[in-house]
Amino acid sequence: MFHATIASMIVHPDTRRGIVYMLAASFLFALTIAFAKLLSSSMGSVEVTFWRNAVGLVLIAMLVLRHPIRNVGGRPLTLLFRGVIGTIALLAFFYTVSATTLSNAIVYSKTEPIFTALLAFLLMGEKLSLRSVIAIFVGFGGVMLLGGAEFGYLHVMGLLTGFLSALAYTSVRSLKSHYDERTVVLSFMIFGVLIPAVLMAMAEYHTSELFAFALSPFVIPSGSDWLWIVLMGTAAAFGQIFMTRAYFYAKAGIVSTVSYSVVLFATLFGILLGDGLPTPAVIAGGALIVLSGVMLLRAK
Repeated sequence: MFHATIASMIVHPDTRRGIVYMLAASFLFALTIAFAKLLSSSMGSVEVTFWRNAVGLVLIAMLVLRHPIRNVGGRPLTLLFRGVIGTIALLAFFYTVSATTLSNAIVYSKTEPIFTALLAFLLMGEKLSLRSVIAIFVGFGGVMLLGGAEFGYLHVMGLLTGFLSALAYTSVRSLKSHYDERTVVLSFMIFGVLIPAVLMAMAEYHTSELFAFALSPFVIPSGSDWLWIVLMGTAAAFGQIFMTRAYFYAKAGIVSTVSYSVVLFATLFGILLGDGLPTPAVIAGGALIVLSGVMLLRAK
């Protein structure tokens, strides 16, 4: 019994490594959205998405040149899917960042485990345990508190971020044995540059209230914008690398649980940027969403 207790306290080195990578990724992602918030006062969320990936693409390309990629390959459609869906999720997320507080925006994005459970049930026929069903209701209770009495465009964009992130993140682990982690990140960033570039070109000739999150014209950055762009892109690139590496080393359930640390980091950065303390409704809603995610992960 003594040996069993000791064994239970010992965490596998790969798991520890995955936890550390996810903590680092969470901190860097919180920094990314803090810089995105600073940029949102002078440019649209589509352009923020473009620069976030453009800088990251250059950094990843430099890493690839130093250490060439070697892939087994075999899942190009999954790689394509991850890149496109991940970019659309990012567009919705940065729109939410520009329109609300950092704490609100990041909590919306953490609805991802709720949608993952629902997608597994609806599309893959996986059974939902009683704990999972309760967790889903708890999560959506948190969503209702977060949105308040209004269910407007911003609320929909926040939920869209969680839904699309569920689709994108689910594909990451399935790519582990087929592609180098840099290939996964690189594919995401390539689409993250191309799609916003096309959308900004379209925005010069067309506007839409329905697709406001995806249509905003290009504005030439000036002054301190360039500093925020470089810092945002750098933080995002390394955050993406560390996140992908975390999923490679540790089980998705463990990594996903640790990823909730981004809520704390983002809230602190938001307060520093003048967001103020989260309201009781936001705190309660965020707590229920986080609780729901943890319950779902434990149910697995």
